[in-house]
Amino acid sequence: MDTEMLTASAPDAAAEAPPPRRRGERARTIPEQIANHVAVAIVNGEYRDGERIREQELAEMYGVSRGPVREAIRALETHGLVILYPRRGAYVVGISLDVIVDVFNIRAALAGVAARYFTRRQSAEGFADLEKSVARAVALSEAPDTDPVAYAKALSDCGRAIYRNCGAGHLQRMLRDQFYSSIWGVIWRTRPLDYFTVEQRKRAADDWRQILAAARAGDEHTADRMFRKNLMDSRDGAIATLAAIRNEKADPVLTFRD
Repeated sequence: MDTEMLTASAPDAAAEAPPPRRRGERARTIPEQIANHVAVAIVNGEYRDGERIREQELAEMYGVSRGPVREAIRALETHGLVILYPRRGAYVVGISLDVIVDVFNIRAALAGVAARYFTRRQSAEGFADLEKSVARAVALSEAPDTDPVAYAKALSDCGRAIYRNCGAGHLQRMLRDQFYSSIWGVIWRTRPLDYFTVEQRKRAADDWRQILAAARAGDEHTADRMFRKNLMDSRDGAIATLAAIRNEKADPVLTFRD
């Protein structure tokens, strides 16, 4: 990086107050909150590719010492959102809409494999786990005041029920690592990107009813296809929201459907 890009003032999204904690969420540490806000700003395109993130500016913005800021920057590095250079600091890795589409597509491919394994195992414990998560998503889908981010997390719980019970440790680790070590883990964290209406939420809940029914019937092809469809619907909704925020378009070659 030949030139440091200075932030005269930090992006608005990074400076927002933390959103209220949702039911069931543990309180986040200060470094986690800082990392979340900066990550959302990067995903929204409010930091430029190669822009330097200055510890002192973030420390002053959040009213903390540089210690928590350093922890936050290390977390951002784990998610692939910044690169740390010795004695030079942290620089933003530009995240285009195409990269975000890639992340969704990779997640969908892995999820389809997990759905097949889950279906083939016919585990009573797995079905009970998934049924509980689907029932909660269905209930939330019908409430007019459901928080879209909370709903996205409820759908994520449905997916985790399949991952937990697919019986493939390596696949489980791949999905877990994608959550904790890529931008997937921050896309939905604070700002809603989809599921704004009851109709959208009900459509997603119906997908999960079909996934559960297909798995119970031993129809691995439908379980696979519907799980991937659900994630691709989510992808398209999130990309539409981010495209409006960022004034950017994704490559249509990448947004394929079955």
